[in-house]
Amino acid sequence: KYTSSNGVTFNLLDFNSAKLYKANFHTYSWGKDVVARQFGEIVSRFTKSAQSYSCTFKFKGSRSYRKQLIDRFHFETEYDICHMTPGRLTWGDTYIDCYMISSKTEPDGDGMTYTENEVTMYCPYPFWIKEQVVEIYPTSEAEDNETTKGYATGKYQYPYSYCGAPTNVYINTEHYKDSDFKMIVYGSANSVQWTIGNNIYKVDYALRSNQYMVIDSRQSTSPDRQCYVVSESGIITNVFDYRDPTEGDIFKKIPAGKSILNYSREYGMELTIYKERSEPIC
Repeated sequence: KYTSSNGVTFNLLDFNSAKLYKANFHTYSWGKDVVARQFGEIVSRFTKSAQSYSCTFKFKGSRSYRKQLIDRFHFETEYDICHMTPGRLTWGDTYIDCYMISSKTEPDGDGMTYTENEVTMYCPYPFWIKEQVVEIYPTSEAEDNETTKGYATGKYQYPYSYCGAPTNVYINTEHYKDSDFKMIVYGSANSVQWTIGNNIYKVDYALRSNQYMVIDSRQSTSPDRQCYVVSESGIITNVFDYRDPTEGDIFKKIPAGKSILNYSREYGMELTIYKERSEPIC
């Protein structure tokens, strides 16, 4: 499916919406920075440029109906561009953010019942993402909640045991590299702190019961709102300066494999892990 930044979703398996007829999403390449040697090269790092995909959509039905479908589709894709906010293409359990930056619609011939539309899909951040969500309850709630013993988190279905030792949360990130994350902490809390491995994630800011804190490692280079608190009325307060950089890195990625998240369990948290791939899962 494709969901525009305007919140409109198109079922790409349905001719009555916007049937995706042809596209090769299992195509990618890495760049490289190298130093030439007498024999071969020395690779200093691998890089990846923005990704573009050529896609063909088919719209079926009467001519007037097809015009309505195409107009609706391009209204939403142009909306993304004009508002500088990407739409999202979802393939199975993975998704990628994208813009439709070019379009070519061939005139349909007499008697034809479908129209083809060729589109270039531009993805500034060239990775497909699968989310792993871990919901963590305060110990007082977890003791009475059966979901703390090998439960599956709703639609994501990750059967991990989140309530071993009183303050330990066991996480198994099945991936080949460390992953960015978003942590939401629900008040009340006198201070926010947890550890994974040897790293301490700490923000010395008191949360009230009607507030929550968001720490998003993908915003580590953003000039503002790298770590913020949202009030019940929606007011956002930047609390980035309340961290203690001498104690740890609040944006340190979640390690691949098995790890233990340890904290007081006095408040609830929701951890979303963003596992990135160069192509969607088959």
